[in-house]
Amino acid sequence: MDQHEQVDRRGRVLDAAVELIARDGFDGVRIADVARQAGVSTALVHYHFANRAQLLTEALTHSLSRAEQRLARGAGEVGRAGADRRLADLIDFALPFTDDDVREARLWAELESRAAGSPELAEALARLNRRTEQPVADAVAAGLAEGIFHDCVPAEVATAAQALLAGLSVRLTAHDPGLDLAGVRELAGRQLSRLVGYAGVMPFRPLSAVLPESGTGTATSTATSTGTATSTSTSTSTSTSTSTSTEPNNNTNDSVTERGESTGAGRAAVGRRRRAARRPAAGH
Repeated sequence: MDQHEQVDRRGRVLDAAVELIARDGFDGVRIADVARQAGVSTALVHYHFANRAQLLTEALTHSLSRAEQRLARGAGEVGRAGADRRLADLIDFALPFTDDDVREARLWAELESRAAGSPELAEALARLNRRTEQPVADAVAAGLAEGIFHDCVPAEVATAAQALLAGLSVRLTAHDPGLDLAGVRELAGRQLSRLVGYAGVMPFRPLSAVLPESGTGTATSTATSTGTATSTSTSTSTSTSTSTSTEPNNNTNDSVTERGESTGAGRAAVGRRRRAARRPAAGH
């Protein structure tokens, strides 16, 4: 097997792991399942990944890399120059607009829920947190240099931004009836503007340019002209639902709502939501 083929097969294994872990949770996925989904042997999966923990962290890293590539392509295509536009795009990058975003949120949830009991996973989580915070810190530093941001510390803003955006994403994916994507991005924009001393309105792209096209299977939340949040689910079968869930079972809320809540009171809150999710609920 030549090097190109090895890289291709490893990528297929990671793609399969992303899909299956996001769908079934880490505990519900076996190496044999990943191999079958990727169309390779279980021996090849074991060759590339020493254990299941490594497969989880590598799958999340793989997913994050793809997301970063999409972000870079999008910024280049629309000519988004300037630190304020870069920060606005990073806010959008952190919110769950697409199926890929939701899958990545589930992978983060799986990693965070296991990090407390595993030094290896804790180290991987810290590394990935630094990786996602660095672009925000860089954008803030650039804004200070441009003179449009004031009186802030880039690293502190990045940490606060990640906590804010992760929390808002959890509430969106948990179908909080008081929130919608348009309102959440505006809220995040206002709060980050205050953190960086930005006098203007955060220059987001039009929401229509950020949301995926209809028919992609992505569930999105939109707001009506009166400001009331409504949920609109689009799918290839054109079926509609009042739920924003992209999965037909309760595993969605179980995993996604763990994002950023892996310790202390957060774990207790997750437990309460899990128990609630297992009870039949009107409208879901």
